[in-house]
Amino acid sequence: MDNINSNIINVSDISRLRMQTDGEGVTTLVVSVGCPLRCAYCINPFTWDGTCEKSKKFTPEELFEVLKIDELYFLASGGGVMFGGGEPLLNYEFISEFIDKYKSRGWKFYMETSLSVPLNNLKKVADKIDMFFVDTKDMDKKRYEIYTRGDYDLFIGNLKYLVDTLGPEKIIARVPVIPLLHKDKEYEENVKALQNMGIKRIDVFRYVYPESRKSLSKTALERREEFEECLKKEKYID
Repeated sequence: MDNINSNIINVSDISRLRMQTDGEGVTTLVVSVGCPLRCAYCINPFTWDGTCEKSKKFTPEELFEVLKIDELYFLASGGGVMFGGGEPLLNYEFISEFIDKYKSRGWKFYMETSLSVPLNNLKKVADKIDMFFVDTKDMDKKRYEIYTRGDYDLFIGNLKYLVDTLGPEKIIARVPVIPLLHKDKEYEENVKALQNMGIKRIDVFRYVYPESRKSLSKTALERREEFEECLKKEKYID
């Protein structure tokens, strides 16, 4: 799960002048390519299904040259840079180096992550991030693994590490209401589980079907079909 070249980040998009979505103030979102999960309703499947039509690789210095155009907005509003994806913690060495080089500029650094990476990746950057936006998917092990094809124990262990190390005040948990999987009060169970961990800032939202924005690849559609077949097998749906 480590990046091949720790001094390079592969970026599919850089979204500027964002407000009230990625932390305080004005932010710029850096969308990196690559993700260990295979979420059935992934909003950015191009980050893992091989269909990313355009991406660009940056060194820390090259990325800084692109981002610094909005420095006045960052400083005036208390904003900064959001690392997202895909899974930005696959680029933990790059992000650690970038923040070390440019934290003196007074920018804030945020991260949206699934936490589905080795703990070492997280430890490398945890104390350098001003706020973590954790995409929780599901707090039930069985549902989580059906939906993501990921390792629930890895995710929950990393989340506990963040709570214990940084404190819940540096975490905003994003709780999706997932089509077919969450039919009744499942998302409320997820919220309660997070509250029991001490996390108070929780954002519940409904997934937008990704094909409403862009046609899905064959790989992404096959993953969706596999998910639905699994739900039938497990008696979640008829």
